[in-house]
Amino acid sequence: MTALPFSPTLACKSKGNACPLRHDLPARLCAAGRAGASFCPLIQGVLMYPTATLSAQHDHTPGYTERLGALLGGHVRVRLRTTLPVLGVRLKVVQIGEIETLPAREVTGLQGEGRWFEADLPLHEARVRYAWHLDLPGDHLNLTRLGLHHARRGFRSWFQYLAGYQAPEWAWKSVFYQIFPDRFRNGDSTNDVQTGEYLYEGRPVEKVEWTHPVDAWGDIHGHYGGDLAGITQAVPYLQALGVTGLWLTPIFTSPSNHRYDITDYRAIDPHLGGDAAWDALVQATDAAGIRIVLDGVFNHMGNENALFQAALAAEDAPERAMFTWRDTPGKPPYHSFFDVATLPKIDYANERAVEEFFSGERSVVRHWLRRGAAGWRLDVAHMLGKGGTEEDNLALHRVLKAAARQEKADAYVFGERFYDPELALDGQGEDGAMNYHGFGLPVMQWLAGATYFNEPSRLDGTELAEILWDAYHALPPQAALNMFNLLESHDIGRALWRLGGDRTKYRAALTLLLAYAGVPCLYYGSEIGLSQSRDGNMPWCREPMPWDEARWDMELLAHVKALVKVRRETPVLHTGALQFIHAEPDALAFLREVTGPDGAAERVVALASRRAGAHPVTFTLPAGEWQDALSGERLGGGEVTLDAAGGQLLLSLPLSR
Repeated sequence: MTALPFSPTLACKSKGNACPLRHDLPARLCAAGRAGASFCPLIQGVLMYPTATLSAQHDHTPGYTERLGALLGGHVRVRLRTTLPVLGVRLKVVQIGEIETLPAREVTGLQGEGRWFEADLPLHEARVRYAWHLDLPGDHLNLTRLGLHHARRGFRSWFQYLAGYQAPEWAWKSVFYQIFPDRFRNGDSTNDVQTGEYLYEGRPVEKVEWTHPVDAWGDIHGHYGGDLAGITQAVPYLQALGVTGLWLTPIFTSPSNHRYDITDYRAIDPHLGGDAAWDALVQATDAAGIRIVLDGVFNHMGNENALFQAALAAEDAPERAMFTWRDTPGKPPYHSFFDVATLPKIDYANERAVEEFFSGERSVVRHWLRRGAAGWRLDVAHMLGKGGTEEDNLALHRVLKAAARQEKADAYVFGERFYDPELALDGQGEDGAMNYHGFGLPVMQWLAGATYFNEPSRLDGTELAEILWDAYHALPPQAALNMFNLLESHDIGRALWRLGGDRTKYRAALTLLLAYAGVPCLYYGSEIGLSQSRDGNMPWCREPMPWDEARWDMELLAHVKALVKVRRETPVLHTGALQFIHAEPDALAFLREVTGPDGAAERVVALASRRAGAHPVTFTLPAGEWQDALSGERLGGGEVTLDAAGGQLLLSLPLSR
């Protein structure tokens, strides 16, 4: 639970025992009056504050929410902890658009400062929204995900419970690694594309030497020779890095090097080694404890696909209804991805299309889950729809998800929703989304001082915290933990390049990535300092991975391994709630916290700066003993000053008994 951005009109400016908001609090409860802090513990009108001063708290972890995913039609116990002099506490639940008020009872015997109250939350629909009502002497307050307020906040900011939803919790514990297959490793040169082997868009394809920098001429025609055998050979390397999940960009038969123009959805591209290479990769990754998520290109296909070719061949062909036709000057006679003629858009108003890709017994989604995939990343998920539009987008995603879960109960399905994905994430469709909007883009904009289009930006740390919190707080808790976090990808310029090659800033970025709520993903080669040769996004961010270790940044690699190890070994980072505890223009800190059934809390704090040099930052840690996750150095809670340059991770230590 985190509060609103700082508002001077709500800040406590008390003199002596006088409170301008007329809150009658004993001095021991009024942190603002006691410490001269710039916030009121009742209103919490400032974004950053130490957890110890939270005047009311509720989140999704076991101390506050009995369990996640309880069945529709039942009840689940929810709790509130407060240090306020409450006269009573009630639970507010949205039912049929109205608000029902339910009683809460005080409970004892739990750890943590203050008093505990609990209530039974009725699970009357798939997504239940609820809030807390606190009665005070001469006043009352509402507690939502936005904090405590006198006036009721909109339903977007209420707590959410997803009834009957089972999250792919293995993903929460994973560290993913994205591979663009043509550029990762060439494990079998006999399957390489040869120069002039075929024409693509009227031009011969080319075989490119592995050490040749990416250029505009080879954008989609230049094939470097990476394949699935190369990934299989690299499994020991990936294991040593600590990777437990792979996201592979498309691997099905396609004419381009990026393979988002699929010719055959049920065959591995022969230039990647064919189906036998897939089977070998699955066997190796299964043995190594690494799961593979495939790239589902279901908005469009390649124009060489047999279905589209049949549709072109005859106007009365049944396949023709799988596409949307038009007569618009200057554009292809069919709807396509951004009007690119080689990428005809699939029309899901046609039931055959739905069955072919999603729901049918032999659908593409089902086929590869049966063949060993652990889930799907859905390309341009927001564009999928009917009639050349995104009509019925969410309903179609629910059909896809249902088929995936019928095949594999813990399949992880997340969409590329480059913009705000909030409305799509209700547990019925995608589990989560690529977190460009709520993590990667704003974090890198802050660190780099520019957007990914190199537009200059003065975004500061306080505004960054507001943006991240706004995106996080509006999601159901499982959806927030399912979000696929990344700093860079095959579409976005490499982070190290955007940071001017500054390793200190890049370490800060990695600290935030590995500690944030959601599933972290590294981009191939970034761990050894792979960058790009010029400004821009794709294709410049798709340089081949160097396998000559003399070209590796070994110090950076060791640091990444250490961060990955902390992430994997720290359960709080898998499931913990998120709070921002400090922000200033060049630094911010957030806390991840799990409160157990007994009320005891485990915590991790991440601190990062965007400065290249030393940056002492003073902020308040929750009470208790803490340890630097990498150096082992110990420190106490309360006000501390730490060097935020390069990032720090602090782990709370168990109380000595």
